[in-house]
Amino acid sequence: MRTKQSKANREARAAGKARQVRSSALGKLIIMLAVVAAIVFGVAIFFKVNTIEIQGNTVYSADQIIEASQIQQGDNLLTVNKALAVGNIKAALPYVEDVSIARSLPDGIIIQVRESVVSFAVMTDTNACWLVGPSGKALERIEPAAFNENPHINGLLISTPTEGEAVSSPTPTALAAALDVMKELDGTGLLEHIRVIDVEKEYDMSIWYDERYEIKLGGTDELAYKIRYLCSILDQLSEFQAGTIDLTQAAQKRATFQPAA
Repeated sequence: MRTKQSKANREARAAGKARQVRSSALGKLIIMLAVVAAIVFGVAIFFKVNTIEIQGNTVYSADQIIEASQIQQGDNLLTVNKALAVGNIKAALPYVEDVSIARSLPDGIIIQVRESVVSFAVMTDTNACWLVGPSGKALERIEPAAFNENPHINGLLISTPTEGEAVSSPTPTALAAALDVMKELDGTGLLEHIRVIDVEKEYDMSIWYDERYEIKLGGTDELAYKIRYLCSILDQLSEFQAGTIDLTQAAQKRATFQPAA
């Protein structure tokens, strides 16, 4: 009888311990869920977008960029889709070349943009006129009569473009030559001074710097070196000088300057 009672007691104690273990595990799970819920609630309540700062903009206003991003005050700061916002800005604002978005805890968003501040007028094969940025992106359509009033590209026709997208041309080699010239000039401080890029003859290209210098580049061979050479030459010339700079033999480390008459 005692044996049976002892066995029953052992079983009862074992069952009690099992219940305690289950109860303890359930309690820990409930605590973990409560902590997670508190964190989620805290994120939702405290990490909301309150300020949106725009940096680097000169073409578009801060309000235009914020509206294009579709980020709004009150959005959850930690779940803002930065890639989507970047795409929204580039799609809506063609002058924007690059965008970066950063979170600034506890409640800020910083949007840094780089815009095309230089553009060149280019005629289309249907006699329309567009402004094109250094990257080859169509920025906006303008009146053909304004072609010569803007920095422009001679010897190139483009196909009718879509605003904000890369242009194409029935003469792709001429387009490639023009883009190469702009690419090498971009970032040197010279592009802002270029009035004309002439690619009518891709082997005999030239550019006009302000109203002072005609610069003969020849072909696109050694173009990066020619532009570096040009920077060095311009540093040595007086701001009162004008004339023709011939870089067609720059590969042989030869360049000539012919003063204007």
